[in-house]
Amino acid sequence: MSEHRDLEHGDLEYRDFEHRPRRLRIAVIALAVLIVLAHVLWAVLLVRDDTGVTIGVADQLAFVMIGLIFAGVLLSLLRIRVRVGEQGVEVRGPLRTRQWDWPDIVGITFPRSSMWPRLELPAYEHVGIWAILTVDGQEAVDAMGSLRETIRRYKPSAADPETVADR
Repeated sequence: MSEHRDLEHGDLEYRDFEHRPRRLRIAVIALAVLIVLAHVLWAVLLVRDDTGVTIGVADQLAFVMIGLIFAGVLLSLLRIRVRVGEQGVEVRGPLRTRQWDWPDIVGITFPRSSMWPRLELPAYEHVGIWAILTVDGQEAVDAMGSLRETIRRYKPSAADPETVADR
């Protein structure tokens, strides 16, 4: 199994490449706002006398709080990014950040059927890089090219998809 480190915030300052998904960020923010507005609207509309249920102020606040909690969980997707530098490759997901040193990296691939590229590790393990998504179109293509160029600087064999596929 390949070795990686779980990172604390701010462990690695300098990076040569950093990318975050653009369309995912826009969709997450829009959906979070929509969730909060729907819960506020729900809390306001349920205070009617003809529903047969007594809804108090505490219930209304609970509806709004639940909407805020759902939106907050959804906003954790804004953390997603990939960074590459002299120390290796850092992949940050919604819940944790992991970094692999260059000796632990076999390469990077982008399978045709995948929505995101993969960081290939020893023993045929891999990690999805959610920061580069096919739905971002040309921006994803440009990011993948820049990512390969940055990786080529530190580990040339890892940047060539043909070499990685034949391992």
